[in-house]
Amino acid sequence: MYSPLKHIAVSGSPFERGAQYGETLRHDIRDFLSDHVARINIVRRDPLTLKEALSMADSYIPHIEACTPQLAEEIKGLAQGAGISYREGMLLQLRREIIAAGLECTAFACFSQEGHAVIAQNVDLAGRLTDLGMILEVRTPGEEPDLLMYTHVGLIGYLGINSLGLGIGLNMVLSPGWRAGVPPYLLIRHLLHQPTLEACKREIGRIRRASSRNLLMTDGRRLLNVEMTVDNEHVLEDRFLVHTNHYLHEEFKRCDLVSPGTSTYPRLERTKDKLRQYGNSPAVWQIEELLAYHESGPGSLCVHQDGNPRKVATVASVIMEPAEGRMRVCKGYPCRDPFYVYRFERRRMA
Repeated sequence: MYSPLKHIAVSGSPFERGAQYGETLRHDIRDFLSDHVARINIVRRDPLTLKEALSMADSYIPHIEACTPQLAEEIKGLAQGAGISYREGMLLQLRREIIAAGLECTAFACFSQEGHAVIAQNVDLAGRLTDLGMILEVRTPGEEPDLLMYTHVGLIGYLGINSLGLGIGLNMVLSPGWRAGVPPYLLIRHLLHQPTLEACKREIGRIRRASSRNLLMTDGRRLLNVEMTVDNEHVLEDRFLVHTNHYLHEEFKRCDLVSPGTSTYPRLERTKDKLRQYGNSPAVWQIEELLAYHESGPGSLCVHQDGNPRKVATVASVIMEPAEGRMRVCKGYPCRDPFYVYRFERRRMA
């Protein structure tokens, strides 16, 4: 079936998977890296030279290698396959930390009218990244789960599902103390290799995080919301979860850097209101309708670019049904562009 997104599958050892990724998208990766330093300078107010950006990335590398050594090997392979340096391969994983603060993404988790656990979100990013969106299928050796992810050219992690029925989505929250560590995009990739939600929770506690994020997670039976600063995390479990870009846990509200006047608050309320109208168990077409929701004020879920690349716009929408091994992805604005279905191709779901 036609897909507007690049869809590649990699297999073998971590290094081999990275090398296949890098070789397949060699020209795209190199073009992206040379475009305003991986488009970091399109968004960042204080531009960096490539040398300066690489120097900033250097402090993260020991933590990535220590906490997630297999991912470091995969990045080495990606660099070799793409014909770039290892440091440049790492820089592609660390764009978000180098760009720094900004509000991104609306996400929710629920059980659909069909009875499936669903994580759905709009991927809202600055820097004109729509054309860099892609589907990455990772075929692992032995009994490890396979992975199916939506990500961006040069990035080995973002959001997705595994063949054991786990799914993870994300959105930005802002707290103090960002530091050298493992960026959340790589943390999510690492978590997707885990067999259970409990294993994911242990790894979240173990790994030194570089920045704050919120994760929505499911194993097909349970729905979890994990709010994180760099040092702490709080887990909420419910049958119906909505998150935008401000902290919900009382302890974290004291360190929240989000301004009260931003769109995160009306987006949260609009999403909750619409889901209640669907009885908190929407059909898939209603989830698509919700992700495409517009209003004249700041409560719109589908966010359009106004010509300023520093401002956030919806670059994709993703609906994950991990227990069914299925992702529906829209490239671009869900109010006008279609969703396409992606599934695991190699093995049956566990």
